[in-house]
Amino acid sequence: MNYEKGKCLIIYNPNSGKGMNPKIMDEYKKILNEAGYSVDFLGTQYSGHATEAVREALGYNLVFSIGGDGTLNEVVKGNHMRDDKLTICPLPSGTCNDVASMLGYNSNPVINLKKALDGEVHAMDIGLINDKPFIYVVGMGKLMNIPYETRREDKKKDGYLAYIKAGFSEIFNKLRRYRLEVLVDGVNLDGKYSLIMVSNANHIAGIDGFHKDVCLDDGEMEVILCKSRNIQDFAGNFMMHLMGQKASDIISLRAKEVKVKVRERLEKHWCVDGEEYHYDGEEYTIKVGEQMNFLTPKIKNKTLFKN
Repeated sequence: MNYEKGKCLIIYNPNSGKGMNPKIMDEYKKILNEAGYSVDFLGTQYSGHATEAVREALGYNLVFSIGGDGTLNEVVKGNHMRDDKLTICPLPSGTCNDVASMLGYNSNPVINLKKALDGEVHAMDIGLINDKPFIYVVGMGKLMNIPYETRREDKKKDGYLAYIKAGFSEIFNKLRRYRLEVLVDGVNLDGKYSLIMVSNANHIAGIDGFHKDVCLDDGEMEVILCKSRNIQDFAGNFMMHLMGQKASDIISLRAKEVKVKVRERLEKHWCVDGEEYHYDGEEYTIKVGEQMNFLTPKIKNKTLFKN
């Protein structure tokens, strides 16, 4: 590992998923102390709290993000503001934990911590949307509103099933296509699209293998543009994409930078790492930014990182 053991900060979201069990916190402290770390805990109290805490953290070299992808997004934002970057370890505790799942963590909190301490550090590409960092996915159009519109109480009660229920309801709503001006690494792909998604992940919306042969440190992102006109075509094309087959309505490619100009009023906001992105403009620049170090279990998928 390329950081020294010492003081670590555990940031947890008490409102994410099932919350943080006090017994687990005691077990974490015991394990980390035995491994040579002193540890501080911080439970977030409001939106943006994790970002502030990481930005202002002193004396730490390792920060654990315990929550969902939204909590991790806040931690990454805070790290983005620092000159001396911290190593980040995302431990899943939220309703949907795409990044942690992609990196090899599971649902057992104690095993996850032990896997991390026995793991390895990898530099991972961080994306930027209008110069604001994101970890793994941004997008607009059909179904992209599901993560941020699903009610918190439903997620508390039903977990990931809450997203399934919301998605099943949303899929039957009218499909709208938007007129977009799109430049992908300088290539013009203007057209009418029902969805655009830019990501650095092979695990999206709880689906493993959403993209094939993803590499998290290659300086590129996966881009999807879907031009389906109706729900049947939309569903059919995505099924083909998930099976690794070429879908006639989907443009799928890799890129360093995507520029989008929306020529019509959006019915729903963009989604960034599962959260609603409030932005009143019509132009979006999405690109690969810096790299950050992530503490992961020993990676079994040898194509996930080049280094």
